[in-house]
Amino acid sequence: MSSELIAKPGTGVLSTDTTKFEGYLSYLGLPTENIIASLPERQIIEKNLPTFIDSLPAEVKRDARYLSKFVAGAAIGLFDASLNYVWNEVVLNLREKVVVYGLDMFFDAAVGGGRRELYSTEEDLSGLKDNTLINTCRKLELISDVVYTKLNHILTMRNDIGASHPNSYSINAFELLGWLQTCVQDILNDKPSASAIQIKSFLENLKRSTDVLDEATIHSMERPLNDLSLQNTDNLLNSIFGIYTADSTGNVVRKNIALFAPHIWNKSSDNVKYKLGVTLDGYKNNLHNEKHALGIEFFTFCDGNRYQSLDSRIISLDGHADDLLEARYAWDNFYNEPPHMRKILSYLKTENDIPLERVHKLIKTVLICRVGKGIPYNTGVSPAGRPLYDQFFGMLGDQNIINTVIAMHSNEVRVNLDNKYCQQHMVSVLTLLRANARSERIQEIIDFLIANQTILHKVHNDKRYRDLTKNHISFG
Repeated sequence: MSSELIAKPGTGVLSTDTTKFEGYLSYLGLPTENIIASLPERQIIEKNLPTFIDSLPAEVKRDARYLSKFVAGAAIGLFDASLNYVWNEVVLNLREKVVVYGLDMFFDAAVGGGRRELYSTEEDLSGLKDNTLINTCRKLELISDVVYTKLNHILTMRNDIGASHPNSYSINAFELLGWLQTCVQDILNDKPSASAIQIKSFLENLKRSTDVLDEATIHSMERPLNDLSLQNTDNLLNSIFGIYTADSTGNVVRKNIALFAPHIWNKSSDNVKYKLGVTLDGYKNNLHNEKHALGIEFFTFCDGNRYQSLDSRIISLDGHADDLLEARYAWDNFYNEPPHMRKILSYLKTENDIPLERVHKLIKTVLICRVGKGIPYNTGVSPAGRPLYDQFFGMLGDQNIINTVIAMHSNEVRVNLDNKYCQQHMVSVLTLLRANARSERIQEIIDFLIANQTILHKVHNDKRYRDLTKNHISFG
């Protein structure tokens, strides 16, 4: 006679009475409330689970040890344990997807600041919280937003009511079956999106490149990059920044990044740009001098200096202002001023980009250069520098218009305003400011200065002018 046990639907294998087991727990003095699911709940599992298991391909079931553990947990009524078995398999599967996608790209998106250098290998994935894992997989489109929402709910329920956190709530059978279906169909049998695969391929080809990209190739790359979602574009920018600043990256790869990175930069969000600015600050603070220098290069060729941190911008703008002023008073200043002014403007696209801590210094320095030397040759102002200075003054609003007028009264500027060439240049600046002024009183002040351009060097002594400016300027 055969002793083989064959389980068939309706035989009650999963709905076996567990009274003896609960009695044993009592004998040991252990809790019995809300430990084992009720008989009706286990009968629901027994009735519905075979249909779902039968729907899975044989190759999926063959090595699905987690499903065997799930059934074992459900058989005895430990639904929270069954949920844990499935969730652990989800985590392992997502980690496998991450390895295929690329660890560097994943860690770039998952870990920020100084902690990034601590993550590089597959083993380091275990150091990330499950929430970080699924959230980063969503950002990289390894899973969809809908699947992320489902997984986030399952993770929350697992943490709040599962075996890992004792409580009085019991998982019911239909919840457990629904979560099993989500995990198996949406994760364990799913593949990354086409965009995720495209980005992975793009970055792999980039890192293997041995020739500098020609213009036609770069142009052909723009269209597929334009089709990426904003999130994926941000991820791509973050990844190529990491590649550019990596010690192991070769010169050809860096050259290729420099050629197409500005296009990706322009398509990315301000949020990721500011985050890269924080990363750049981290390189400096941690004395990663080579990485910091490469990061500065990246921001420069992307025209993104305005996204550096406030402290970095203050330090850089202060130095560039000093260099500009030194060039102004040095030999051949007409040729030496513009490069320094371009560096200043690389940090400023709008008035809001000007740090308050350096606004007065910048305005005075640029005004000194714009008013010029007061000589006939080029009327004393650098021809290449003039439009750059005008660009700066053209972005100023009411408060900084007043700051410019105050700078006009400084000794360094006023001393030249009895010169006709310098007067003409000062009037040009005032005309620019007049176009931007919103306040009627400020408009009156500028109109008065333009009308009295021949006495700009001593207009501060005029009682009419003092009365006009008393709410804005205090003369000592």
